[in-house]
Amino acid sequence: MFKQFILLIYSGIILLAMTRCTTVAIVGGGAVVSTSVLREKSTIESVSDTVISAKISKAIYKINPDIHATIGINVQEGEVLLTGTVPSNNLKIAVEKAVWPIKGVKQMYNYIDISDKAPISNYHKDAWITSQIKTKLIACSRIRSINYSVKTVNNVVYIFGIAKSNEELEEVCDIASHVRGVLRVMSYIRLK
Repeated sequence: MFKQFILLIYSGIILLAMTRCTTVAIVGGGAVVSTSVLREKSTIESVSDTVISAKISKAIYKINPDIHATIGINVQEGEVLLTGTVPSNNLKIAVEKAVWPIKGVKQMYNYIDISDKAPISNYHKDAWITSQIKTKLIACSRIRSINYSVKTVNNVVYIFGIAKSNEELEEVCDIASHVRGVLRVMSYIRLK
């Protein structure tokens, strides 16, 4: 299966080389091709982040297949955000130790919680908060919503992205903070 995944990545890279106007994102084992004309992030950075994310996912699965599904991974320009829950501090540390040596990882933000219970109870509320924020970002003509990744865990919103100005950065955070149910906004937005 891993060989098929690598083949998919190489196929995407060849496609990129031929068209130079698309981004390949690997989602759930399939390839999704989308335009990158509006993105602040380059095609090469997008592919690199996708490869890093896949390697992290594989490393976590090797540690413990049971925790693989409970950990969220977001990668933006080599910066890694880990969210979710694991049953012990030893597993949290093992995940962190497995991520750092992966080529391309520049920074890691580890917000994995220690809990015996999976965060299922809050999943629907978190998904609702994320969808509300994404909808508001799309509706705002001053913001390029395609440049942002939003993740909500236990009512805390994590935003990765690239803003074209300080005003856009502040507006994105303001939109997120005013969605009902949000406890805190953690911004990892960079300026272009």
